[in-house]
Amino acid sequence: MTSRAFAMAQTMAVAGLMGVGAASTAQAQIAPVDIPASYGIGTQATTIQGWVANNQQDQIRAHGWTIWSGLNAPSGQTYNGAALPVWETWLGTEEAFATTSNASVLNADKKTAKAPARHFVKPHQFGHLAALTGKAVKNAAADTQVVSFNKFSPSAASFIAAPQTIAGLSGTYSINTTAGLTALNGAWPSSVPTTNRSINDFPVDAAELKPVFGVVAQKGMTPMPLWQGPKQATNATNPTPDTWKTCVAVDPAGSGGIVPVAQSKLTSAQVTALNAQAKQAGLACTIGYYAPLTVLYNFQMSAGEAAAMQAAQGPKASAGDFAVLLAMHVNTKEIPFWTWQTFYWQPGPDTPNKFPGSKADAPSSLPAPFNNYAMCTSYSQTVPVNSSTMALCFNPYLETSSGIPAGITSNCVSCHALAGVGTGPTYPANYKAPINLFANKSYFTNASTRTDFSWAVASPPN
Repeated sequence: MTSRAFAMAQTMAVAGLMGVGAASTAQAQIAPVDIPASYGIGTQATTIQGWVANNQQDQIRAHGWTIWSGLNAPSGQTYNGAALPVWETWLGTEEAFATTSNASVLNADKKTAKAPARHFVKPHQFGHLAALTGKAVKNAAADTQVVSFNKFSPSAASFIAAPQTIAGLSGTYSINTTAGLTALNGAWPSSVPTTNRSINDFPVDAAELKPVFGVVAQKGMTPMPLWQGPKQATNATNPTPDTWKTCVAVDPAGSGGIVPVAQSKLTSAQVTALNAQAKQAGLACTIGYYAPLTVLYNFQMSAGEAAAMQAAQGPKASAGDFAVLLAMHVNTKEIPFWTWQTFYWQPGPDTPNKFPGSKADAPSSLPAPFNNYAMCTSYSQTVPVNSSTMALCFNPYLETSSGIPAGITSNCVSCHALAGVGTGPTYPANYKAPINLFANKSYFTNASTRTDFSWAVASPPN
């Protein structure tokens, strides 16, 4: 996309997300919309593969920011008076995998939702290691008090919902149910090699998201842990948010930007009370910064959303409290092994050593609050490709958990390439060397079927 088109799109984004021209009441339906065509997502496969082959990390990062900008462009839709960015209109897991048993989440047209898909759940990552070992992982549910869900672009959702005709097999197979995937996995003739046992590829304009949320109370200030790297955590091996040493006092009634606590209007008594509040919440941090709620993408939760948030291992939540976007995994099927980028909340200065990512090269046209998120990318297992240096990109709010092996040395490609059903697919034990895609018999067997890098497809809700 041209710089002029990019700037124009971002100007529109600022206007749309500030509510300019927005309706004051909720719409009867939320219609999924694509990232605007001006962002060029899904049209640059050869170019992107050239960047990967030639280790053009600056171009890869620029593309990651373009994806982030497109996701957060205005959708032209509102909900409860708030303008929705593009990604908020996308179907979630319950909608994309809807069957006759749970189709009530969709409107009668089976294509639009009655509300933005915000079905808070405990992050599925914490269950994969338990499935591998057959044992519950100590603290896996408790050491990361955040919740998530998945979102699917219109083409990805349509792909998931449609029965598939698989080359070499007769009939059609549904990939939106466990039963359908089990039938597919059992249908392969013994002569079909491991490398060919897969669902069809997603369309090139498909995208999957995993946004991760926390809670800010509607009244008073809420201490919110701020990622400053493993060395600024009380547990450098599994530096989960509860171990981070620095917190931001997030104020729904505040204005302006983030400032060091010494430069804020907080009194010493308020800081003392906030530090006590953080300790009571099980956090290791002390207040280092003050910021208004507007430094995070947020929405006020209904009673049902707040109950789901809390039930999914989140912190205490009530109707009217704010769900705040802390991070988001983003992958697009623009190239065969997908593009991978993770965004995480990083107001103020970058994390020391810019680990695992940075916001330093974010476009100046990126509007608030989305300019308060850093990004890491991993478009290949190694950097440069075919080298011995492993790529590194992880979500500090998820992969730091003890429920995920080697999370802070992980990368998206090596992990998601192993997504599948049957016997074999699971998380990599470590990220010390690239995995032979898709022939490593430790992961890919004649009793498994790959799901085109999608852990969401590998574990449908039905």
